[in-house]
Amino acid sequence: MTITPEFIEKLRDRISLSSIIGKRVKLTKRGNRFIGLCPFHSEKTPSFNVNDDEGFFYCFGCGASGDVINYVRETSGLSFVESVQELADIAGIPMPEFRPQDSAKKERNVTLLSCFETAAEFFQKSLKSDQGRKALNYLIQRGLTESIIEEFRLGYAPRVGLHQYLQNKGYVEEVSKLAGLTSISERDGQKYDYFRERVIFPIENRKGQVIAFGARAMGDSKPKYLNSPESPSFSKKAVLYGWPQARERVKRNLPLLLVEGYMDVISVTASKKAAALAPLGTALTEEQISLAWKLHDEPILCFDGDVAGRNAANKAIEKILPILEPGKTVRIATLPDGSDPDDLIRHQGAEGLMHIIDSASSLLDATWSGKANSHDLVQPEQRALFWQEIRKLVRTIAHNQMRVAFGDEIERRIQKMRDMTRRNEALSVYNFNSGLRVNVRRPRTGSIRRMQILLGLLISFPQIAIDKFDVLSTLEFGDLDCEKLKNHLFDVLFRESDLDEKEIRQHLYNLGYEKTLRQIDGMLSDLSLKNHKAGIELDEAKLKVDEIISLSLAPRRR
Repeated sequence: MTITPEFIEKLRDRISLSSIIGKRVKLTKRGNRFIGLCPFHSEKTPSFNVNDDEGFFYCFGCGASGDVINYVRETSGLSFVESVQELADIAGIPMPEFRPQDSAKKERNVTLLSCFETAAEFFQKSLKSDQGRKALNYLIQRGLTESIIEEFRLGYAPRVGLHQYLQNKGYVEEVSKLAGLTSISERDGQKYDYFRERVIFPIENRKGQVIAFGARAMGDSKPKYLNSPESPSFSKKAVLYGWPQARERVKRNLPLLLVEGYMDVISVTASKKAAALAPLGTALTEEQISLAWKLHDEPILCFDGDVAGRNAANKAIEKILPILEPGKTVRIATLPDGSDPDDLIRHQGAEGLMHIIDSASSLLDATWSGKANSHDLVQPEQRALFWQEIRKLVRTIAHNQMRVAFGDEIERRIQKMRDMTRRNEALSVYNFNSGLRVNVRRPRTGSIRRMQILLGLLISFPQIAIDKFDVLSTLEFGDLDCEKLKNHLFDVLFRESDLDEKEIRQHLYNLGYEKTLRQIDGMLSDLSLKNHKAGIELDEAKLKVDEIISLSLAPRRR
């Protein structure tokens, strides 16, 4: 049996150190590490530190240190191979079988990594040459500084040159071809470089070693983006772009975003407001989600603000739910229509990015709204279908406690939806049977201002909107924008009754009500009523809402 470094790395990727140590030691989270009483010596004050990001433990009291294999060996008295076997069983990974070619395979992998590193150096030099001037200008025009270009080791692939460069460095045809850097034309048998006239994005593993490349076309060449083919050192589904750079930022307590593209990762990193990772042109996989959790307990999905991006986010949620565990989750950010993180930062700067991060939804809220938005919840059969689908998603959660916690919250929301539906239906039946009609009338100009104030209070204090849904739903707000905003406000609350003011505003902002919200805020500000910031309390807001409703329903003087 030959246990290779690749197998050990795979084992460490699958198992968090804290989950193994936590079976015997009570660990407490402190920032990006855990602390507890050392299992190797007697102590009353915790000095034992566990770092999942690095896969390393250290005791400041007795000096014990090591990785997960060291820990199992020391605490269980097992040999190295026995410790690896135990961990492999926990991870569900079959142990490697002995093969005579293992030594040759190891040597080949070392050569491959060296070949990738040499190619990266060639691409970096080419970017700074006359041939790469167009590519360098493109990157500068995209707002990238020299330091960020250097940090991500960006480069340029000229039409020819890499094949000869690798040969001159001693790499035989078989190696460069296995690395996916060169190939042979089926048409005329000529050798050619795989990447040609493209901006190059080196893809690194967790150790910072180059294992593949991504490339962007400079002209109209298709495809626009091209990745290295899979090789012995590179599997797309198990790698996230930007790992070494993200690790350094997360250590500084920056939030971690999961984005879609290379430029999104680089732009977010350059903003100095967050770290970022991206899958490599494929849907987010379970392996990649687990990798992201090794850096951050709550990464934020920040996919493109188009139909494809929203669909990708919904699919990612369905991948995340089954592998949820206590303390590990995600949030979901919503970008303006048609934009990606790179666009957002270029047009709105770092503050625009922070606004998106701050307004990101919880996983449960995003799961609920993602399903709710695809159903017409006014229709009873659609409500029933929605409830069925959301419950089915909850049942996919493998961890029992997480499944119960999510299920309880989902059932509470379904019950609230039922209650609101019954209240609305009861009001409709009463009005029909009694022949009564609430005195709704089109407000005059002064009354429109009053209605804008009412909307502002309902947004600031959504509980008032829910409590007074019956009468508010019958009022006509006169102004078309206010009428539409009112309807969307109740639609948002009907779907997600627990949203706070910031979350409601983000929903309405995404629906295109930015101008109307500014008008409303101006109205509240003029009256010194601008929500909690001006000191207005819930009871005062209720009185103001009741006053406006009374004025709106009062008979008009002739």
